[in-house]
Amino acid sequence: MSSRFMALLVDDNEVFLKQFTSVVAAGGDIEVVALDSAMQAFEVLDANPIDLIISDIEMPGMSGLQFFSRVQELYPDIPVIFITAFGSTAEAVDLLKRGAFYYFEKPVVDKIELFQATVREALIKRRMLKELSLLQKEKFLEKAPLATIIGESDEMKAVVDSVREIAELPVTVLISGETGTGKELVARAIHDLSCREDCSFLAVNCGSFAEGVLESELFGHEKGAFTGAIVRKPGLFELADRGTLFLDEITEASHLFQTKLLRVLETKMVTRVGGTTPIRSDFRIITATNRDLEKAVAAGRFREDLFYRLNIYPIYIPPLRERRDDIPVLAEYYFIKFKNRYNRPIEGLSAEAVFLLMDYDWPGNVRELVNVMERAVIRCKRSHVTPQDIPLIHEGSEWNNVGKASRLSLKDGERLLIRMALKHSEGSKTAAAESLGINRKTLAQKIKEFGIDHEPDE
Repeated sequence: MSSRFMALLVDDNEVFLKQFTSVVAAGGDIEVVALDSAMQAFEVLDANPIDLIISDIEMPGMSGLQFFSRVQELYPDIPVIFITAFGSTAEAVDLLKRGAFYYFEKPVVDKIELFQATVREALIKRRMLKELSLLQKEKFLEKAPLATIIGESDEMKAVVDSVREIAELPVTVLISGETGTGKELVARAIHDLSCREDCSFLAVNCGSFAEGVLESELFGHEKGAFTGAIVRKPGLFELADRGTLFLDEITEASHLFQTKLLRVLETKMVTRVGGTTPIRSDFRIITATNRDLEKAVAAGRFREDLFYRLNIYPIYIPPLRERRDDIPVLAEYYFIKFKNRYNRPIEGLSAEAVFLLMDYDWPGNVRELVNVMERAVIRCKRSHVTPQDIPLIHEGSEWNNVGKASRLSLKDGERLLIRMALKHSEGSKTAAAESLGINRKTLAQKIKEFGIDHEPDE
């Protein structure tokens, strides 16, 4: 969030406007837009992130009271301070009851310190509400089942559709994709959208354990089953009863474990290591791999019958380099997350930074992007993140963006610039078109041509 504020000053007295603009801007961190008509104000409000409105009451065309009613309807979070030469106590009380931040009678010169303190208080309150709104939005996004599957590409929309389609069905799911693409996030979203959401979601990476240890983790063991087994331990299959068990990197499991897993999937019965009594468990299993399972079957590294058992409903998550449209969306999401976490006064990502992110191949996929955005937010000392703040994985090596042919087509670049212009104009097509140097009609045609999601602003 910017360290500067924007205030809108509306008064039909031009002399007062000229004199009072400097009074409002006295702190040095307030930019003032001065207008002599309330009718003009809505264009400014539509195109700029206004933090405070200071308005006269008696004005021709649209009075301050009519203006206030409209502002409350369209921009209820912007505080409004009134100044008038024809005020009364009753009117002041009425305005405060209706939601005005404060009310001053002219002349204000004899109470200038109170006025400036009131302006500062209103701006601070506005900033706090903005930050609170961002935090609430972030917390909501983190809780929403599909919110962590971020992307606007057709590929990620297909993944979301698959999650919605399969979540409620008691079907085994196989998620494939390169390391760092978000396979566990998809598995968790399936669990959270299913009837099992109130029960456990347990995840284990099959490549993280030696064969005997993995078997003990999943099947459990009886006391004395092996050296060190001093107590009975239930396995994850038991603990996932009525919940979901996510087995990541399933291709790393040994042939012996694959054979035992196939038996468990067929019977839903588990026998602890060192035990003799089968235990029934109503678990749902979701598996994931970063390898081509069909090739692993052909090479004899994975049981064919287990493959068919696991591959009932496949979901493929493409690498980030194959869905570059998602990079700006992901970068923005994690920029906001880390900016709030570290309380950094940064407004956003520069266009150059976004182009650099989109032009990179992301061998570590989303996991690498998250790391890069966290470090960029920590590094940034300006109002926007620039390429100098972005620590790509090849930093310090021969890789750089200078003199290298861009992977972005002209169409991709144009689409990105339009999206950024709409974002920075807070959805105003008029302001976005002006910043791009094109007319509004051309922008509307481009929005339609590129299939950019955009709510009409008029």
